[in-house]
Amino acid sequence: MKRTLLNALCIITLCSLLIVSAGTVTAAEEGYVRVDFMPDTVPLVIDGKWTTNDEWTLKGAVTMIGNDVAFRSVWIYESQDPIIVASAFLVEFYSDNTTDTGDYWQMCIDGNQDDGTAPATEDYRIDIVGHTDLKVYQGTGSGWAEVSPPGVVTWANSLSASPTNSTPHWILELRFVKAEFGAGPTWNFRLAVFDENSTAGVQAWPPTPDNVPNRWGVQNYLSEIVPEGFSLGVVVLLSSVALAVSFYCLRKRSRTDKYTVGKLGR
Repeated sequence: MKRTLLNALCIITLCSLLIVSAGTVTAAEEGYVRVDFMPDTVPLVIDGKWTTNDEWTLKGAVTMIGNDVAFRSVWIYESQDPIIVASAFLVEFYSDNTTDTGDYWQMCIDGNQDDGTAPATEDYRIDIVGHTDLKVYQGTGSGWAEVSPPGVVTWANSLSASPTNSTPHWILELRFVKAEFGAGPTWNFRLAVFDENSTAGVQAWPPTPDNVPNRWGVQNYLSEIVPEGFSLGVVVLLSSVALAVSFYCLRKRSRTDKYTVGKLGR
């Protein structure tokens, strides 16, 4: 009974948070809001796989990109003096089991949520290309320029099976300190994957350009662990609520032209 009540309260809180975000954050793609939870006590090891079968079970709510990609994330309060808050991600690309030089993982960050139709100097893009090379880009006001990373990006990827899919597939684990990449408690975010061996092209959340920050999604947070039983179905339901509310609140916002996502850097 207590667990049911806890889950219900968490869901109500999350719904409220999504609705507030949809109504107040206009510089983002409509309907794309997700939430970072705190991690549980199971150790998190950045090694590109599920180190244990419960490593990520209670670390964040699952977000899907179609049927091919699942990702989740947590925010981690690592130190009080100095204050260090990190963000850690698990990304599973179920349909990709080949190693190609053109494959990539990509993460775009607009930490202050106030940028428009081009990356500003406080925006960053993290690319991992060919499963081997890390590249970081900073906004120039009109596009992206490769730079030295402003902070440490800890990452690993591997072809592995997992508790969510028994067929070996590419898995990425990635961690960075939020302040080093300009990310506040709430930030705009885009995640993309590309399999050079597939005709699917770039798959992204949201399915928008990598160089238009006001069309990325919203990354919110809650100061609690994701509750047991917080299923994918609940996440889909809450996403639908956020979509409906954001459409209502932002329906007068001018729309940019439709964009077909292409290959890396396009």
